[in-house]
Amino acid sequence: MYFRQIYIFILATSIFTTGCQKLVNDPGGEDTNIEVDEGLSYWGGSYNDFGHAVVQTADGGYAVVGSQYSTTTQEDLMLVKFSSSLVFESDTSFGGDNSEYNNIANDLQQTADGGYILVGSTFNGTDNDVWVVKYTPLLTLSWQDTIKGAYNDIGNSIQQTLDGSYVVCGTSHDGNDEDIMLWKIATDGSSHEVVYSETTDNGTRDFGNYAQQTDDGGYIIVGKSQTSTNGNDIRLIKLNVNSGTVSVGFDSTYAIADGNYNDEGIFVQQTSDNGYIVVGNYWASGYGQNNVFVLKTDFQGADANTSIATFGGGFNDFGNCVRQTEDGGFIIVGSKLAQSTTNEDVWVLKLTYDLSTEWDYTYGGSADDIGTSISQTTDGGYIITGNTYSYGNQSEIILLKIDGSGVIQDLSNSTSSE
Repeated sequence: MYFRQIYIFILATSIFTTGCQKLVNDPGGEDTNIEVDEGLSYWGGSYNDFGHAVVQTADGGYAVVGSQYSTTTQEDLMLVKFSSSLVFESDTSFGGDNSEYNNIANDLQQTADGGYILVGSTFNGTDNDVWVVKYTPLLTLSWQDTIKGAYNDIGNSIQQTLDGSYVVCGTSHDGNDEDIMLWKIATDGSSHEVVYSETTDNGTRDFGNYAQQTDDGGYIIVGKSQTSTNGNDIRLIKLNVNSGTVSVGFDSTYAIADGNYNDEGIFVQQTSDNGYIVVGNYWASGYGQNNVFVLKTDFQGADANTSIATFGGGFNDFGNCVRQTEDGGFIIVGSKLAQSTTNEDVWVLKLTYDLSTEWDYTYGGSADDIGTSISQTTDGGYIITGNTYSYGNQSEIILLKIDGSGVIQDLSNSTSSE
């Protein structure tokens, strides 16, 4: 393990701090007022708004899902569609059946029919249920479904599977502790079933954060599992599916730091060599702060073929999403606490296949700016969403396009330079 301490700050004072400023008292609600500041698109109302996931769409545009507070206490999903040049096209805001309570979307994917599938949670007045929402290509509601348990159930990721149905990864409370869960939802939302759960009450708190269907038809799941009163380890589970029967291919835990500290896998993706790449966070005991790890392992999750690289320093740094890039390397987005200030910046790291740093940039303004999701685009660049506090007292959703070298692209005018 090592701690990389070379941080490159580009446009750190110009982006987010000049150009159009959104008023603190701008109204909330369903109308989306997009502002553009030197290539950064941002929007929101008079309450907090957060961007959770972004995808490039089949037409070359982009779709962002997040949450919008319509009051100080009520959170609704927000889905916004942009063209390939980041021009606003359409949006929708939805509060579900229990619109007086919080309804949160955590992840989305464009579906084979050109529509969108979203997952999150909805509060039923007593506890949370998994919430799955399907939209048409025109962002009209197609259907919604909830997975209800006796206690809290949360959906964190969703993917359309090879057979056209959907797989949801999340966490369910069984009355004693939390369990990692994988649910499968019918194509039309008419039914759902449990694909995987902890078979017995293991007496520990286990959380499922992300899952992906693998090329062999199985699934890879990442999250965290409790190892001590105050500590967690990364949990990586491979499920095999043969003739409809699900079996565990491997169930591995990894500790970055001492077992008494928190290690958590946030995002996983199958790699081109049929292994897996994981990004997450751990408590760096030597620094007393949160740092980022990247874990690369083979198709068996074998310790002997697992590489781990760590990034960060003496301030809180977080990794939220990782994708393999077309050159075989990896791109990561998260947030970094600037050494000279108390503000977080959007942090993007480009890594080679062997997990060495190719480039390392932050993007931020006068307040906290956080990156939550990143995807490589067809032009070799990257699209990022997250949220910013740099335009007022409340959080706003952001959409940021950068090229393959990390330079911000102002698609409404021309490519900006450092």
